[in-house]
Amino acid sequence: MKTFFKQLIAALTTSGLLTLSSIVPAKANFFDQKEVDQSRYVAIAIPRAFGPQLLIIEQKTDARECWSESGDRPTLVDPLLLNFDFTGICGRATDSNGYSIRIAGTDLSLEYALSLQMSGGDIRLMGISRYDSNAPRLLIGRTYGLANGFTKIVLENGWRFAKRSYQGQELGHIYVTTDWMPTE
Repeated sequence: MKTFFKQLIAALTTSGLLTLSSIVPAKANFFDQKEVDQSRYVAIAIPRAFGPQLLIIEQKTDARECWSESGDRPTLVDPLLLNFDFTGICGRATDSNGYSIRIAGTDLSLEYALSLQMSGGDIRLMGISRYDSNAPRLLIGRTYGLANGFTKIVLENGWRFAKRSYQGQELGHIYVTTDWMPTE
């Protein structure tokens, strides 16, 4: 009999919590974004045996250059930060812990992933739905050609870099953002 009452209380408590959570609306945008100087960021396609990997570098201070560029379409990038202790000078983001997509003021880090896709003679930075294979694929940037080495990804018109912020405080997370919902 005691077990029955314990189960009944647990069921009623769970039911009450679920009902309460459906009444209290969740905060739609936990994070805000802070606009940044675009010249202090670069997105790079790093060649790997299993396919290119995305790296975003941030120039935090002017103590030393974090990267240099050469050529055009495609532009090769020399990640200079690999040659010195870049702590406090350069920032780097190598995965979804460091960067994500934000569209029209909404953080889509849980819905969309940034992915580099080979497409003919190009590498494209795409936003790919994590859950729906029929969802639109978002063209965010491209290399405008292939090269041996680190290649700059040029963002499409309307896309830019921003920093995640919380209650006015800038965080380390980098957004690739636009103000409207694009389609491929």
